Amino acid sequence: MSAETVKLRNDLVISRQDGSDGTIFVIKDPVTERYFRFKETEHFIAQQFDGATSPDMVRQRFEGKFGVNLSPENMEQFVNRLRGVGLLTDGEAGPSVQPSQRRRVAGDIFYLRSKIFDPDRLFDWLIPKIQFLFTPSFVALSAALVVCAVGVSLVNWAEIVHQSGALFRFESLALAWLICLGVIAAHEFSHGLTCKYFGGRVREIGFLLIYFQPAFYCNVSDAWLFPEKSKRLWVTFAGAYFETFLWALATLVWRVTDPGSSLNHFALVVTATSAIKWFFNMNPLIKLDGYYLLSDWLDAPNLRKKAFGYVGDQIKRLWGAASERFAGVTPRERRIYLIYALLAGTYSYWLLCQILVWFAGFMVTRYQGWGFVLFVTALGFLFRQPIRRSLLPITSRLRPLWSNRVALPKRARFGLGFAGLLAVLCFCRMELKVSGPFTVLPLHNADVRATVEGIIEEIYADEGDFVEQTAPVARLSDRDYGAELRKIRAEIEAKQSQLELLMAGPRREEIDMARMQLAKCEERLKFARGHLTRYKLLVEEKLISEQEYEETKELVAVREKELEEASERLKLVLAGNRPEEIEALEAEIRRLTAHEGYLQDQVKSLTAASPIAGVITTHKLREKIGQNVKKGDLIAKVHALKTVTVEIAVPEKEIADVKVAQKVVLKARAYPGATFQGEVVAIAPIASKQTDWQPERTVLVTTRLDNPAGLLKPEMTGNAKIYCGRQRLLDLVTRRLVRYLRVEFWSWW
Repeated sequence: MSAETVKLRNDLVISRQDGSDGTIFVIKDPVTERYFRFKETEHFIAQQFDGATSPDMVRQRFEGKFGVNLSPENMEQFVNRLRGVGLLTDGEAGPSVQPSQRRRVAGDIFYLRSKIFDPDRLFDWLIPKIQFLFTPSFVALSAALVVCAVGVSLVNWAEIVHQSGALFRFESLALAWLICLGVIAAHEFSHGLTCKYFGGRVREIGFLLIYFQPAFYCNVSDAWLFPEKSKRLWVTFAGAYFETFLWALATLVWRVTDPGSSLNHFALVVTATSAIKWFFNMNPLIKLDGYYLLSDWLDAPNLRKKAFGYVGDQIKRLWGAASERFAGVTPRERRIYLIYALLAGTYSYWLLCQILVWFAGFMVTRYQGWGFVLFVTALGFLFRQPIRRSLLPITSRLRPLWSNRVALPKRARFGLGFAGLLAVLCFCRMELKVSGPFTVLPLHNADVRATVEGIIEEIYADEGDFVEQTAPVARLSDRDYGAELRKIRAEIEAKQSQLELLMAGPRREEIDMARMQLAKCEERLKFARGHLTRYKLLVEEKLISEQEYEETKELVAVREKELEEASERLKLVLAGNRPEEIEALEAEIRRLTAHEGYLQDQVKSLTAASPIAGVITTHKLREKIGQNVKKGDLIAKVHALKTVTVEIAVPEKEIADVKVAQKVVLKARAYPGATFQGEVVAIAPIASKQTDWQPERTVLVTTRLDNPAGLLKPEMTGNAKIYCGRQRLLDLVTRRLVRYLRVEFWSWW
């Protein structure tokens, strides 16, 4: 087709739009459903292609309108561009791309689209019935509802978080998944219906897989034809706004209904799932509503592609590769492309790395070596194109060698490969290795505790020191016990002196004194009785008074009592000390002696000794000097580390292959270059319970290792392999499938 016969297709839909960068024209190809943006100069040239105007006339009109020269080369390039995208016709051939040529599944593994159906007729039927949703009254009412729901959420935030935590159950997750499907469908319908309401056509609703996360989409590309920017923004924001309205409605229903009712639970699920999905959907760094809203607001269609292309072009320029692709980009567009490319690129690669790390950890933890092989295979499949491009220099050199090989039929190659694989699986044998994380435990450990209350005065060993059995580790202050012990010893000495006096008995001088006292009392009594005899005669003769006689009689009675007392005193002195006094004093001495022994034991207990030979493991032990400890308080820990016990957590499904005396090889995280070997010495009789941190049941397998250098410390971790014997590769590959069929599949019937 010559330049003279160039003609712009008559069926194209053209929309004029005034933006921040001037006037642009959006052209829609109704056959291929493709859209093109032309600047005013490009649109003017395209409009001149009516099949009759010559290229020279087009250039003259262009120069007359814009005052810029248009070279024939530029004209030819522009014509070839229009012809390449199918916008030109010679009146005979139609567009270069027919509708039947469009793929139903498009995109790559990170952004995969699949069309489901054409909803245009359905939306034509729905629009008259839902006109009220586009009225200002409904927008104002829904906005007020959202504001009210935000207030309710802030007031009841703690309760919402608490109840949402209970949704992580199978039945709740299944309900959440079904609700998500319904909410997503309503979300995408909102986009399509809004586009239809403003006069656009919606020809595609389908399934979307973005960064391995399933979703739906509604193709509302016709919104690009709307001259008004506000309408384009409303089409993009309609889904998020309607979903926000559903969230607000569900939040208020949750608040006013009974907590135990089904409606309350349903509303809570809608609230939680819609809120999470809203924040994900409005993220402008991935191609969802937030991205398209940002693109429309900035008047930058295909923002992601252009931004990455611009940054890539600038990087190529640094290496000397010149490119004119972005020569006409304005300073504003440069800033937008640079900022968005940096943010979106960082986020995309971070998200991709997070997914890959999680998938790698899951595969390796669950399937060990085979899981790593599967992960690497999947990674190679995902990045096969970059790998193929990087290996292109090598493969181009080897291609002549491949062309000279003997060609076999495809079925023969497949049969030979399958036979070789089957032979390897059936006849090759490999060691079955059961792996699991391990924790190092000391063979023996002991606590050095205070047996009395006191203040730590001295520490004899520090962290890492080796101590023998009964060796002193710490000593408490003996100030109080020393003073008490000296006091008790003084009391014992005093009581011993008293006992010696009692045991010795009365002295001779005491006996002589008592006898002299008795004789004296006898003489006094004898003298008093003589006076009484004389006074009796005198009173009869009336020579003395009766009173004097009575006084003399009383004196005789007193002398008799004194004599009796002196006689008893002499008997007491001659009899010696009482046995009861001696026994009481001896008992008191025994009590004081026992207390002295107790205090001596307490003084000995002030020294805390190690009950076993081992290594002190208490951190900063010497800093405990001056601390007050009570009876039973821990002072230090001593671990016997010459031999250690290692506990390996083996998954429940693997424990059947583990036997006592099997070889064990361990790699500690602290010493990646060292290998420790031992044997299985015991298998726990019970399996551990499932927890949030350990969702899989495990059985503890114990091995014992010599640790003469003390490299393995208590609580060290790593991974261990238990060698369970050689088996066929076929058995190793199919063992998990066989186990599943024999246990899980068997339980279905």
